[in-house]
Formats: sequence, C-alpha cells, structure tokens
Amino acid sequence: MLKLKTLLFAFSALVLLIALLAAGVYLKLLSIPNLKGTARPASEPALVDYAMPEQVVNLADSPSYRYLKIQVTLEFVDPSHHAGDLTGEALTQRENEYSQQLAPYAPAMNDFLITTLTKKTATDLLSAKGKEELRTELLTGLQKIVPSPTLKTIYFTDFVIQ
Repeated sequence: MLKLKTLLFAFSALVLLIALLAAGVYLKLLSIPNLKGTARPASEPALVDYAMPEQVVNLADSPSYRYLKIQVTLEFVDPSHHAGDLTGEALTQRENEYSQQLAPYAPAMNDFLITTLTKKTATDLLSAKGKEELRTELLTGLQKIVPSPTLKTIYFTDFVIQ
C-alpha cells in the first residue's frame, strides 16, 4: 500500500510539472510578436531622398579666397508608405515624383543655400561643430521654404574646402 501511495504521489507531481511547463510555453508563445494571425505593428513612414545640385561657392574668408564644394541631400518624410515598402524601381519612381513636387521651390532652395554658405568662413565650417550648426541652419531655413512635404534631415554628401 505504501508503494502505491508513493507511486501515486510521484505520478501527480509529474502531471503537475508537465502542466506548469505547458502553461509556461503557452504564455511565452503569446508574448512573441508577429506570429501568424497577429496584427503587424505600425512602422515608421518611408523616407525619400532628394539630391540638390552640387554647388561651388566662395567663402567669406578675407583677404584670401577660399572655396566650398558641397552637395546636400534632403530627406523627406513620405507618409503614403511605410519604411521598406518601396525598393528598386518603385523607390526611384517615388524619388522622381518628389523631384517634380519640389521643382517650384528649387530656385528659392538654391538661393538660400548659396547665400547661407557665402556668409561662412572656412574656419566656421572646418570643425564638426561648425558643420552641425550649418546643418541645423540649413534644415530650419529649408523647412520654411518647403512647407510640404516634411523635411526631416539634411546630409552633406560632398563637402570640400579649398
């Protein structure tokens, strides 16, 4: 009789252990995102690049003459798509659409870029801090010129002082 009670106790403990393990696995599976049948989390809106034409400008250095060759790429928020939705030809087409949308602003954007840059000296622009201040100044000014689409950030894709 003692053996039967011990065996029954051991069997009950084993069943309880298996039930607890199964419950743990079930709860772990519930916490894993993006399983089949679950909602996709909202992703960031897509970003579209627009490369402004390369500019070569005289800097405000005096009495010597210094030049800056710069190319700026603007990154706009595209709320009509999510990040990663467009690739290849579709992305190129969307960038071309943005170029057409920005065409009326191009003269004002180029003028702002040139007039802002020609007020700077090489010393202003050679440090990392100077470049960041320029980036902030350009971003703020261009956001005023181009009210829509939303300009998110600016990249210097070419920056040479001579």
